[in-house]
Amino acid sequence: MLRLRHMPVIELDDDQLQKELRQILQSWPLYRRLEYKGAAAVTAVPGLLTLFCPSCRLRSTWQTSLKAPPRGYPNRPMVREKHKVGSYQKTYMCKNCGIASVTYYFRWEDEMDGNSVFFKVGQYPELEERVPEPLAKALAADDLKAYRNALRLRNFNLGIAAVAYMRRVVENKMNDLLEVLHEAARIHNAPAGLLARHQGIMKEKRFSVKIDYAGDLLPANLRPDGNPNPMAILHELASDGLHSKTDEECVDIFDACRQTFEYVFGKMRVENEDAQNFLRGMTALTERKAKAVEPK
Repeated sequence: MLRLRHMPVIELDDDQLQKELRQILQSWPLYRRLEYKGAAAVTAVPGLLTLFCPSCRLRSTWQTSLKAPPRGYPNRPMVREKHKVGSYQKTYMCKNCGIASVTYYFRWEDEMDGNSVFFKVGQYPELEERVPEPLAKALAADDLKAYRNALRLRNFNLGIAAVAYMRRVVENKMNDLLEVLHEAARIHNAPAGLLARHQGIMKEKRFSVKIDYAGDLLPANLRPDGNPNPMAILHELASDGLHSKTDEECVDIFDACRQTFEYVFGKMRVENEDAQNFLRGMTALTERKAKAVEPK
């Protein structure tokens, strides 16, 4: 078998392998290989997954059958399926609606060196390229198209190209991103000196400087002591060492950057608007109450 650059071999117990297999089916790109040793007792894919259901419009539990009658004996007791070793397919159905389904095609084998390998070779419908609605509304048409391209490349394990598209979108929206973070910092009573730097940073040409400032603006509750600043992952988009990384490593970078970007530019923007509406409503209520008690 042709061996591509891939992630290192890891040692797993039965529970850890089940967790990894579940994650691979739910979100890993096609052809990304899990190479492992141990967990020899696990020979079937998990029975339950958690996926977004397009019919229910929410994340739900999906189920598949892991049992079948012995070949040639349809009336015999059910026995547990074995998906190792070879190429197989498995269909899962949403337990909530009983309508939506997804079929995975995968390869699971033992190699000559004693390690095992598992990877998806296909799935239908294809791995979702769903952009959260708040983010889709906030992106211009060209940026939204580039972002969808990034998701599609990521899903085919083309991490280097996916990161390149992601960087283009983040660079295009960096000033807007800073506006969202600046407003969040103001709402959370950030130091005046930090807020005062905003206009100067907006004119800054260096991507890395803007990312550093974005990290400083991030509210303290989103960067607790002892944990890395979530905005720091965006530095990877500007890293000169990015071109020395594998596609698999770049998929991991993409996933982390995506999580940060979608939260800040999508969800946090909505939270800022909700907070502003709340403050305006409370101010109007206070003013009406004050007028009601004024002496005539």
